[in-house]
Amino acid sequence: MAPDVDRIWSSPSEAATSPSYERKNLIKRALDQKVLVPNILSLMPAWPSEVQPDIDEINKEVDEWLPTVNVAEDKKAKHRARGNYTLLAAIYYPHCKKDKMLTLAKFLYWIFFWDDEIDTGGELTEDKEGTLQCCEETNRCIDDCLGPHPNYTPPPNSRGTVEMFYPILRDLRAGLGPASTERLRLELHDYVNGVGRQQQVRQGDHLPDPWYHFQIRSDDVGVIPSITQNEYAMEFELPDYVRKHEAMEFIVQECTKLTVLLNDVLSLQKEFRVSQLENIVLLFMNKDNISVHSAVDKVLDLIRKHYAICVAAEERLPWSEDDEKLNEDIREYVRGCQRLATGTAYWSYSCERYFKQSQVNDKWEVLLDLSHE
Repeated sequence: MAPDVDRIWSSPSEAATSPSYERKNLIKRALDQKVLVPNILSLMPAWPSEVQPDIDEINKEVDEWLPTVNVAEDKKAKHRARGNYTLLAAIYYPHCKKDKMLTLAKFLYWIFFWDDEIDTGGELTEDKEGTLQCCEETNRCIDDCLGPHPNYTPPPNSRGTVEMFYPILRDLRAGLGPASTERLRLELHDYVNGVGRQQQVRQGDHLPDPWYHFQIRSDDVGVIPSITQNEYAMEFELPDYVRKHEAMEFIVQECTKLTVLLNDVLSLQKEFRVSQLENIVLLFMNKDNISVHSAVDKVLDLIRKHYAICVAAEERLPWSEDDEKLNEDIREYVRGCQRLATGTAYWSYSCERYFKQSQVNDKWEVLLDLSHE
């Protein structure tokens, strides 16, 4: 049999710098390691977690709605069993009215269904053209529903994740003011286009630099639209001058960074097991040649740092001297930003999307296991 020329290297150094070697070496270094991660909520002590009380009733309505969604039955069953996105909505929006909770839960189902099409292991993971088409169809839906001339009818033969998004955006628009609607439109475009860019990064020859990964994830992550949806949930509209104030922009960015960091830690086991190595913990291992334990500690230190500077930024917000209603809206918006971080962590500990409940102890420490299932 002829040798496989793709496996022949002109020198050991060439092998050591090849994309295949880089990935295999990282997997080998991390394989079978176990890491005890502290309760991440304890790293954000001033931000409490609350839960909207109507979860069971909303889940009954979700179970009536899911059969009408044109997504593969096995995918719907997997997400319903492991995700409990109604709980995530209830943590993001703990004081929301019950009727709005259903729409917010549907949005979260959409974002996980849609993202999983392109994420590692999805139908479009290695399909660049298919991903571009999916993003184009989704961007058209966003403009149809949130643009100046609303159209809530999906085009014929739309993919299921686009078709289901039309009525969700219709209901969100009905509860948002014009400024919030436009913000949501732009934020959703950023998210959709960002997922497309991340897919291209995953298909690159070499693993990305961890700081580059952190930057693009923070710029394009899907949690930012969920911040704007706090205005839908709590029935207020933040004035543009407040939303665009440097301190508010800073808080949004820092809470987004916190969410990216803690999500990469808590999803480490799940992503490693499907060879999704574009995780900041693994990327620090690769770039800095450190152990998985040291890499986790490095990310935890970043969480502490971004939490501290986010808390300090609240003093710079444009508080009113005489409009207490505006001040309360500002407080609620900031709490919504904070809940994106704490809520994502609380939900991760409370479902089995990323790890089994048996891996979490009574202190909410989780023992991540980087072995093959």
